[in-house]
Amino acid sequence: MEPVRVCQAVPVFEFRLWLAAFPEPVPEAEARSYWNLKDHPTPHLDGALRRADYVYVGAWGDSHLSDEPQSGRCPAVRIFDWLFYRGTIDSYQAPLLDARLRDELIRIHQPRLGDLPAESTDAETIAAFLTAHLGWYLLPEEEPPATA
Repeated sequence: MEPVRVCQAVPVFEFRLWLAAFPEPVPEAEARSYWNLKDHPTPHLDGALRRADYVYVGAWGDSHLSDEPQSGRCPAVRIFDWLFYRGTIDSYQAPLLDARLRDELIRIHQPRLGDLPAESTDAETIAAFLTAHLGWYLLPEEEPPATA
């Protein structure tokens, strides 16, 4: 009799997170369209995203999502959730990256007990990117725009 092989489930990463940093604010109407996934014209935002600096944060699959707010089970989900919260509460905006937001993002990027396996960029790379872009605005993106 042949031994039975037990296969470990390999995570399927369906979502990827890049942070886009750009120096100019986004008009509220365009930010509202962005966060609500509306197909309205956003010329200012489109231009800002084409010129933005990007850093890859990580990836996740459906298993990383949670019904509890801010409890995503990997760093990339937590960062996306926090930026969504900061970009939609009080007013629609691209959050301004100040020292407080930088520190919050670095803190929530840290691995937690109960995190599931997921792709993740190292903390030093994330911290260096955020520090270099203080005073800029941040938005989460699935990928940087294709270069021409």
